[in-house]
Amino acid sequence: MKERNDSPMPIIGVYVAAASLACSFAMFRNSSIKLNLDLSGRFFALNATWLTLLAAATKLTGDLTSPMWSAKDNIVKITSTAFLTIAMGCFFTTLGSMSDTDVLATRTALTILVITVVADLCIQLGTGALDYSLFPEIIFAIVLLLCMFIIVFCSALAVPAIKKRAELNYQKIVSDDERMKGKQRTVEELRLSVTKFWVMAASGSPQFLMKRLVTYVSSTVVSLLSAIVIFVAIDRMRHAFEKWVSSHCKEESEYKWSVMLIILSQSAVTVPSMVSTTIFLISVMCDKYESNGIKISREEFTIESYWTERLVEWRQSSIALRFKKRTIRKLLHNIKWLILTLCILLQTLIVMWCKLCCALSFYSVLPLVFLVNHLRELFHKTEVSNHHQKSHEEVDLNCFVILLEGERQLPKRLLRTITNMMDMHIEMGKMQSPQNLFNLLNHSFSFSGVAEFDSNRVSTLLFSEPPNCWTLPVITLTTIAIALPNIASQHIDELVSSVDEGLRYTSLIDALDDKCGLKSIKNVANVVWVGVELHKEWLGVDLKGKFREVNSAKEIIQTLAHVAEQIVMEFSFIGDKTLVQNPLYWPANVLAANSMYRISRTILLFYENGECQVEELFKKLTCMIADILTACLINLPRVIITKCKCNAIEEREKSVRDAIILLEETEYILRHFEEHQLSSMGPRQPLCIDEWRQWWMERQVPTVLASAPSVESNEYVAVQMQA
Repeated sequence: MKERNDSPMPIIGVYVAAASLACSFAMFRNSSIKLNLDLSGRFFALNATWLTLLAAATKLTGDLTSPMWSAKDNIVKITSTAFLTIAMGCFFTTLGSMSDTDVLATRTALTILVITVVADLCIQLGTGALDYSLFPEIIFAIVLLLCMFIIVFCSALAVPAIKKRAELNYQKIVSDDERMKGKQRTVEELRLSVTKFWVMAASGSPQFLMKRLVTYVSSTVVSLLSAIVIFVAIDRMRHAFEKWVSSHCKEESEYKWSVMLIILSQSAVTVPSMVSTTIFLISVMCDKYESNGIKISREEFTIESYWTERLVEWRQSSIALRFKKRTIRKLLHNIKWLILTLCILLQTLIVMWCKLCCALSFYSVLPLVFLVNHLRELFHKTEVSNHHQKSHEEVDLNCFVILLEGERQLPKRLLRTITNMMDMHIEMGKMQSPQNLFNLLNHSFSFSGVAEFDSNRVSTLLFSEPPNCWTLPVITLTTIAIALPNIASQHIDELVSSVDEGLRYTSLIDALDDKCGLKSIKNVANVVWVGVELHKEWLGVDLKGKFREVNSAKEIIQTLAHVAEQIVMEFSFIGDKTLVQNPLYWPANVLAANSMYRISRTILLFYENGECQVEELFKKLTCMIADILTACLINLPRVIITKCKCNAIEEREKSVRDAIILLEETEYILRHFEEHQLSSMGPRQPLCIDEWRQWWMERQVPTVLASAPSVESNEYVAVQMQA
């Protein structure tokens, strides 16, 4: 009976080992990027998911009912405690990316977890459940856990003030730099502005600011010591620790063989943690030596105001509870004042203690710092700077670095890391250059297609027309081009690939247009394009199968217009009258069908007196698509600058990184616009396609369709539109 009741325990141990292994893998990924600026904690963030897994991973530390007297049972409690300490160190930088509400919730959950683990270990020590020969290791692990908790807790109190100061510095630098205020036109101006924004975003990112705190250095030291505790515990077990413990400790617990799995899964993070923290600490000490030499000034022991700003605000604020008697309110306010004054004093002492530990650590490894710094200088003398590094040095980027209070200058190594990361994003963007789209844009010789795709002569099917966006007309024109007969599949595939690359950028530009209701129309375009691109289908109509026996382009377009008209009219008969009258609330298929109806009827107006030639029509559709995409992509500089000026400090670094990649992806396109002087053309509000249509029509310049040069069968070329 006892064996049957104990049988699930090893399975529970396997579950604990699996949770520990998942946490170890995520912590390993964080350790692998510890020396870079990418400290977003996306692999191991302080949230409900990882806190739940940590609670499962540390289950054995709180198991007060199962007898665990063997050496490995005692050691697993030590490794679990040290494992939790290392995990909290990995959580440190994620505090910067969280809102005040999230920080409060996760800090409360983490407090409950730590208190539970410490209380359970103390109970087990007091009741003799743990072997006293391991007393030093257990006490040391508990002390390190409490130190890490205090460091993380105190740092979380400073996060709002740090982010507020970083935001103020960012806004000041942007307002002081006159170049950033002007309208960007050339690629070089864009690249210079993006570089400045990247330095500001990277140096002022909340995660990177947290990494530069003195408490982060202290947490790294605690993590290193915790990793050593795990290493020592494993080493003691390897040397047959069970031979010299008391005889009753040789009994195996109910978890049996699963205990070893837990120990191995939790110790998997030991070596990466020790390596990454050691390298980081040496780098910090070398930076300190490079800036100040071996001396330590009084300024380094100054307590910055952001450490206690939040506590001071709480102390000065009123009490939420209301009492009629003034004496009670005064008493509560005085009690609150005394408590928060004590907290401010403790916060100051903790920060001072961290600063002192950093100073002692610096002098303790000073010989190693001399050696590493000398090797670093030799390495940089022989290093050949690449083109991008030279371009960064042309501008004093130190002027755009967001500094913490008390920082005089960012270490050169960190500034080099920032610029090197930008170079990585530049290379990434160059590798993703949309060559097919660039080839398609070469078919555009004017903006006439922006006005020609929809004619005012086409009657409105319902009460009113929805506003236009850039994406949906391009998709509709591409759909018609795919449906045309006797067009080589190679040319169809090239057009689809080019349009697919272009839609990625048109969607970004559509997103900048905040016109009411336009978002629903943009979503329609995405839904329709999935069927067109992947299956050559438009709203369930097989664009090739349905017209397999039809050789007339005019008949195909008439059929598409008829199918689209039926969809719209059916909706008008069976749909809710309120929805029918408001095009912003039309279903996706109705919006797509309305676009197909208008564009198909417009094309038929071109050939109302005769049959249209398939190749000629395919060329015209290609030129119209190229014209629309060209007019749209002229807005790319605005998209890039808008991404750089992202207001949310937590998202700014990612947004600027996307802007860098976007700039390098579209560099050839932007230079093409510069060479043909297209960047300065267009209406005052070029974001909106309707503004472009109105601007083109107001020019009242007649367009003449030039005859296409002779080409080989099934090969299309651009149809030049001459003004």
